[in-house]
Amino acid sequence: MGTLDVQPGVTAEPSETPVSVADEGQASLDSGIRKILTERYGDGWSHEIVEHSIDGDEVRVVCRLEADGLTSTQHGSARNSGNVGIALQRASDNALARCYRELDPDGTRATDSFKAPAASTSSLPQDDLPTAAVRLAASQRQRPGQQIDTVTLDLIENALRNARHEMDAVLFRSAMSPVIREQHDEFPMITDRRGRMIVGQFGSYVAQMLREKKFDLSPGDVILQSDPYQCGGAISHINDWLVLVPVFHQEALVGFSSMFGHMMDVGGPVAGSMPTGATTIYGEGIRIPPIKIFEKGKVNQAALDLILNNTRTPQMNYSDLMAIIAGSRAGEKRVVEICDRFGRETYFQACEALLDRTRQAMKRLIVQNLPTEPQSFEDYVDDDGCGNGPFKMKLTLWREGEHAFFDWTGTSDQAPGPINFYLHEGMFKMFIGVYMIMVFDPQILFNDGFYDLVHVTMPTGSVLQPEFPAALGCRTHALARQFDVLGGALSHKAPELATAAGYGSSPHFLYSGIDRQGTPFQLMEILYGGIPGRPVGDGLDGHSWWPLFENIPTEYLEIYFPLVVESYASIRDSGGAGQHRGGNGVEKIYHILEPGEVSIHDDRHQSQPWGILGGKPGTCSEKWIIQKEAGRKALPSKVDHVQVYPGDRIIFRTAGAGGWGDPLEREVGAVRNDVARNLVGVDTARQAYGVIINENTLEADIRQTEELRQRMRNNRSPLAVFDFGSRIGGVSHGNGVVSDERTPV
Repeated sequence: MGTLDVQPGVTAEPSETPVSVADEGQASLDSGIRKILTERYGDGWSHEIVEHSIDGDEVRVVCRLEADGLTSTQHGSARNSGNVGIALQRASDNALARCYRELDPDGTRATDSFKAPAASTSSLPQDDLPTAAVRLAASQRQRPGQQIDTVTLDLIENALRNARHEMDAVLFRSAMSPVIREQHDEFPMITDRRGRMIVGQFGSYVAQMLREKKFDLSPGDVILQSDPYQCGGAISHINDWLVLVPVFHQEALVGFSSMFGHMMDVGGPVAGSMPTGATTIYGEGIRIPPIKIFEKGKVNQAALDLILNNTRTPQMNYSDLMAIIAGSRAGEKRVVEICDRFGRETYFQACEALLDRTRQAMKRLIVQNLPTEPQSFEDYVDDDGCGNGPFKMKLTLWREGEHAFFDWTGTSDQAPGPINFYLHEGMFKMFIGVYMIMVFDPQILFNDGFYDLVHVTMPTGSVLQPEFPAALGCRTHALARQFDVLGGALSHKAPELATAAGYGSSPHFLYSGIDRQGTPFQLMEILYGGIPGRPVGDGLDGHSWWPLFENIPTEYLEIYFPLVVESYASIRDSGGAGQHRGGNGVEKIYHILEPGEVSIHDDRHQSQPWGILGGKPGTCSEKWIIQKEAGRKALPSKVDHVQVYPGDRIIFRTAGAGGWGDPLEREVGAVRNDVARNLVGVDTARQAYGVIINENTLEADIRQTEELRQRMRNNRSPLAVFDFGSRIGGVSHGNGVVSDERTPV
């Protein structure tokens, strides 16, 4: 069965807190609910416990109430204090109270119950949608007045969640390249019949792509494409190969299953196909327009051969593509099974209900967390890899009622180099949703239901909306910087809920050549940095912005590529000081074993990740090459064709993150633990946190600490809301302390 936790938006009540946890009014209603039902309905009501479970000290039930010909099914819960029978009774009363509220005998029943939209009375014009199949799906509507009960809705929701994770699992077990198999650089999605994302990670693009490229869709079809300019930016560079599988149930189109993943190489002048010197997309590699790579189950071999012939890694790309298709078909299979089990019409109702649930939840988040007066924030991408920069990213946001407005006017013009981010409006709405849901209410199911509440302005010809044929290969620096800018803009409304800035980049290390057996090799590894300090706690050390991304195991690297990882460590003192410390960046030292070429992509090389509410900024990123004869040499943050030879070492340091809050308010015990774990140095503990640590015993002197902190408070300037930092002696350290100390990850 589905989860027994009541989800936001299921009923009209503003709070879904179980009776055992919260308010007296609800508790009063629960305790007297059977008397209330009898007074209201006499003998005309009945109920049954559909399911129940006992989880530790909590009893949960699903209860169905029938009264005056109406039916409601709701969840309930209660604490188990040792008598399961009493707890079960209380949980049942809790569920009955919820059912009673939903039936609402006084005639004030909420208007946001899950009703399907009215039936369409006419078909759409021929040109409105690309195919007869899609036109049919778009014209299908639910009969007015239909509803889906909350238990069925939860069952379908969790089935879709599981299908989305199964898509990932199939891909990870089938892909060949480390960037997908190990690091999980891929994104899945399941949509409804109109192309709206129900579960997934990258927002809706289907309707726009199919409007621009008309297909007659049939079971067994698989569409492949990799050109950002031909899908409105649903993918943002040509290394991402996107697969779209239409889902049919008994010959009726019910939705789409889709995934995209990063290919190790797609041609072009540089191994890895992300040249830092590219000035147009023509110079980055092969662009695949939307094509049917499978039609009615039969592969388009000629097209596949042409595509793979233009990559340096044809076998790896083929394996990854087939794995992406297999993952998408796993999603297709599960949607068909849901339709078989519950019925197609019920599935359509569930899709509408899940979209509406997210919409209602996002309405609340918008009203609670966005300002009514326009607020602006800006940050910068250091350079474009071609000697130009910095590039400003400016966001102004506000709300009008329940509608949110995000305006990027004031953002720099598109770059000559490849840092441009061709941002799909739906993709940015997805970023907004992910940010707000993760910060303010992580329990909300993320989907496209709220998109009509969000309005986005992106100036044409800017870094975020470049005009064809602008180069896009290194767009991840602008992508990551968006989260910093969004957080900064949101902080004006509620700074206590805002985060500092993170490492704000997507650090890439690429190494290619031919080994001593004459076999070509090619590695692309994504590194991570400091996650910002937050209201709820410290930032993570050396973690990815994207929750599912992982590290490539060192054993994998050393088995399959001619290198040795000499060190992989957290950089001490690289996270900005704060009441909640910014996460540390990481240092990785690669010992090269075979001649080859190295490429590096990173940012935050000149601009520090800022701290907030008195928190200090994190450190900048740094790169070096150490060679036997030439010695140690600093490298730019974006560079290709670095010649390396056996014995050379590449030192790759990522940025730390900004701290949150006054460092002098950090608990002494937390500072002491940071020092003991070698995340913070003894000098930094004293200078930034005002904590005196004995270097030998690693114990804090409480009396001296209190005295020092008081002196520091008396002598300092007022705390700034934002601390953007500065470069110190050519090496940036957010705490003002130079350190080469590292702690193994």
